[in-house]
Amino acid sequence: MVSTGRAELPGPEDADRDRPSDALQTAVRESFPTDPAGQQAIDQKLHRRGGPGWTPLALSRLVDGVRALLDERVGAGCEIREPRWLTGGASKIQMAFTVVLPGQQPRRMLLRMDPPETLNATNKSTEFEVLRAVGAVLPVPEAPWMDATGEFLPEPALICGFVDGVTKPALTSTGQVTGLGTNFGASLRPSLGADFVTHLAALHTLPVTGVQSPAVVAPRTGTSESALWRLNFERQLWELDRGEDVPLMDVAGGWLARTAPVLDRVSVVHGDYRSGNFLFDEACGRITAWLDWESCHLGDRHADLAYCTQPLYGHYAEDGETFLAGGLLPVPDLLRMYEEASGLSIDPVRLGWYSILCSYSAVVKTLATSYRVARLGRSHQDVLLARLEGTVPVLLQQLSTKLEEVL
Repeated sequence: MVSTGRAELPGPEDADRDRPSDALQTAVRESFPTDPAGQQAIDQKLHRRGGPGWTPLALSRLVDGVRALLDERVGAGCEIREPRWLTGGASKIQMAFTVVLPGQQPRRMLLRMDPPETLNATNKSTEFEVLRAVGAVLPVPEAPWMDATGEFLPEPALICGFVDGVTKPALTSTGQVTGLGTNFGASLRPSLGADFVTHLAALHTLPVTGVQSPAVVAPRTGTSESALWRLNFERQLWELDRGEDVPLMDVAGGWLARTAPVLDRVSVVHGDYRSGNFLFDEACGRITAWLDWESCHLGDRHADLAYCTQPLYGHYAEDGETFLAGGLLPVPDLLRMYEEASGLSIDPVRLGWYSILCSYSAVVKTLATSYRVARLGRSHQDVLLARLEGTVPVLLQQLSTKLEEVL
């Protein structure tokens, strides 16, 4: 039975979301069941919340952790050279380094490690397995090693190959967070836009038989399981992280549950497919790598399509009238090119449902999770997370407007 309202909380004394009680966690889990990998990510998030907050780390601590991990995975004798911090991103601690394995040439690598609590509740095993699988059809960093539970490093981490490229033009006029309204300019849009659509089509048509595992579970076609898993994942986070009641979120959650669409085809879904999450070569204008796979899953292709066309990630062209999805393409052009490249149809009803889910999720991340993580000092990016809360009025207005169109 899927609830269409708010989870029934055990009692006022159990509603302390700084330290959610077992009773509250159980009530939320039973009210809003999600997929096994997603549930594991949420459970791990709450388990880690009981630990200490963020404190600065010495670079040597990460070097020692990587060395211990590699000694276990490939044997002793690995060299770690030129370790250095990397900035960027709203949720990960990043260290670039060069590794030399016995008898091999040096390889540039990147460590991406969670802070004590991250903006996105993630399952490292899911991210690791999907990233390795999609390399057959997309430019992505190699992913040779992970520390799924923080056995060797202070927190769960993924080690990837280092890829050259930039996320926005050097002379961009935008001052926003990377990916939020980035202006690529008229010269870069055609080639980047073509890659953007072609890569999405390739991702969604990749056979999923070789991707499925205990960490990457496929929903059943002919059911609304996929949509409900994604919705309930967000509803759990809302109930566990929010700092206030927002009746609009109750209305939205109920409508989404009642109208969850049926899945026709299982695809690999990136989950955060937008500008800001790809690197490109500014000289030739081609995408060199797709990054940030922490929200990946098996599900409905319309989730990515709705996400990448959200107003937050685009801007208007120079004519002041044409909205460019991701700062790259008019939405009708993007959808038409996708259908041509993938051979898959786009259902306007499902696209609309996932667009409302995107707005719902954006409020969860900003008004709930960003607030809670920053409040508790759980991340090295507290200032950025607090800044993201500034988008809440706009996001709530967008959600309200979308709901008015369907209610």
